[in-house]
Amino acid sequence: MRNNFKNLFSPITIRGMTLPNRVVMMPMGSDLAGHTGELTDEHIKYYEKRARGGTGLIIVENVCVKYPEGSNGTTQLRMDKDCYIPRLLNLTEAVHKYGGKVGVQINHAGASAMSSRIGMQPVSASTLPSKPGGEIPRPLSKEELESIAKDYGAAARRAQIAGFDMVEIHAGHSYLISQFLSPSMNDRTDEFGGSAENRSRFCRMVIDEVRKAVGPRMPISLRLSVDELVDPGNHVEDTLEYLEFLNDEVDMFDTSSALNPTIQYQIDANWLPDGWRAYMAKAVQDKFHKPCIAIGNIRDPQVAEDIIANGTADLIGIGRGLIADPEWCNKAKYGDVNTIRKCISCNIGCVGNRIGGNRPLRCTVNPDIINGEEYKKHPINKPCKVVVVGGGTAGLEAACTAAEVGCDVTLIEKKEYLGGLSTEISKIPDKKRLYDLPKYLIYRAEHLDNLKIMTGTDATADLVASLQPDLIVNSTGSVALLPPIKGLHDCLNNADADVYTVFDLIEKIEKKECPESFEGKKVIVIGGGAVGLDVVEFFAPKGADVSIIEMMPIIGNGLDASSKASTTACMVKHGVHQLTKTALQEVRPHSFVVKTPEGEIVEMPFDLGFICLGMRANAPVLADLTALADSLPATELINIGDSVLARRIIDGTWAGRHQVLGTLERMGFID
Repeated sequence: MRNNFKNLFSPITIRGMTLPNRVVMMPMGSDLAGHTGELTDEHIKYYEKRARGGTGLIIVENVCVKYPEGSNGTTQLRMDKDCYIPRLLNLTEAVHKYGGKVGVQINHAGASAMSSRIGMQPVSASTLPSKPGGEIPRPLSKEELESIAKDYGAAARRAQIAGFDMVEIHAGHSYLISQFLSPSMNDRTDEFGGSAENRSRFCRMVIDEVRKAVGPRMPISLRLSVDELVDPGNHVEDTLEYLEFLNDEVDMFDTSSALNPTIQYQIDANWLPDGWRAYMAKAVQDKFHKPCIAIGNIRDPQVAEDIIANGTADLIGIGRGLIADPEWCNKAKYGDVNTIRKCISCNIGCVGNRIGGNRPLRCTVNPDIINGEEYKKHPINKPCKVVVVGGGTAGLEAACTAAEVGCDVTLIEKKEYLGGLSTEISKIPDKKRLYDLPKYLIYRAEHLDNLKIMTGTDATADLVASLQPDLIVNSTGSVALLPPIKGLHDCLNNADADVYTVFDLIEKIEKKECPESFEGKKVIVIGGGAVGLDVVEFFAPKGADVSIIEMMPIIGNGLDASSKASTTACMVKHGVHQLTKTALQEVRPHSFVVKTPEGEIVEMPFDLGFICLGMRANAPVLADLTALADSLPATELINIGDSVLARRIIDGTWAGRHQVLGTLERMGFID
């Protein structure tokens, strides 16, 4: 067995707690808890998987210390009563058997709670909401603050009884303590507002109560937004100032960033590089000489190793990366890093499901966050041949899954390359992280002896029939939606017109035909969905005068909170003109004719015009394959991914795993 990344996988001791390595699983809400706040069996299994994968320290997602006033999320773990201790003990025992340590984050949501969920007005430092347009909270009295501080202490004591190795106090991300620390949410004039010392007073009370409750031997971590990235707000130097009043009794600093209005820097947008927040950990560590956790889109083990090796931080925080691959640590330490299923920071199954979606945690690149790869323990019970038509992410997942349970699989792809739309979109510079998914799937596929890959090949009925399949999987993906709008089809692929699709842009990027600056160029994008916004985010920072036109009332409908915040910030920063309730009527070589919300017909000239109206299902051989399957005894066909309906990558990878396994089970190939 190899032993890679020696610094990353070296032990460290913090107030008597010795971690086997420097990797810390960050606390992330999951909505896996029961509706009364207790741990469920699948919740325990979720954390157990990450412990088995070699994670040094797991910090369990934030738990509520005062219910319902301080609760956050659709379902949230609670620690406000002793009745939650037994299940929490089951969790700590499940983690400890693999040699790692486990902590828990205790929290009060404050103004980030929703009255519709808690049945009362949210509370906070003042009447300032935690985000623009948020609910107006009620300021807490000194007596209430003293009581809440004791609630934190009582929760910490329950954590200790339940077998947790450490406790983390959440003092960032626009939750209650953060609402006192940040000038953006605290305009009090009493002893809890104004100066850095006053704004830190409530946090000091909480730390003291927690230390009193757990005694001198249990480590305490403090999570904070080192740079809130809002004005007025705390920046690095401001945080270093208020930490002078909080440093006592804190053993470890969990150095995060941002508040609700800048959530794209809290739950990192995909364009942010690995380890971009490490400078915040370095600043805190240099001043207070205590272990700090560096976080920020860290997906590459070498980046993590370098952060530890050069003394920037003592610990590496990985959140979504451990949702994507519970075995991240084991693979990095002992195996081949190419087998790591890297998080692509798409924020769809994690942020999108939970924030606004009110659904439990899921993952685009990991189709089963609870059971992982247990399906491999249930191989086929008799020979089975599978043909997969289409080598995008859905098809690749389907082919790999079928091969991994023992099927003889052939994957047929018309193009010369694999990965489909993900491979294409990842050629846009800010979307390059997306390629980590097809890259992983291709590597996985190429290392399966019973999986044959045929690229540059048309999947004719005769070819498929010659392979004698028991199961045919159609996953031919999607193509650009180009409705019969006047002039549209005449102007596309026309050298005399300046009308393009995102694929034309990608081709120019690939051929290095795009200049660094588009200063003075007028760019109009039709379509305010994800693809249209990708085009906007490419041109706006390069100086173009950009307009985005959307027929619906809002731009970015369906985007997760982090992605939406990121695109909104980009459009505001670069003065992008946003026209909603505006419908395209006609496409001309150098202009679009649109209908305004008032019913006026307006011609809008451009230097570059882009049609980004979304994608549509593309199933050109489905009819032939269906007829073939009908003609062959005991042969079935399933259609998955975008070739059913143009959706998100997560829907395709889920089907590639679960629909394929379910079909094989239904057909009697898996017991």
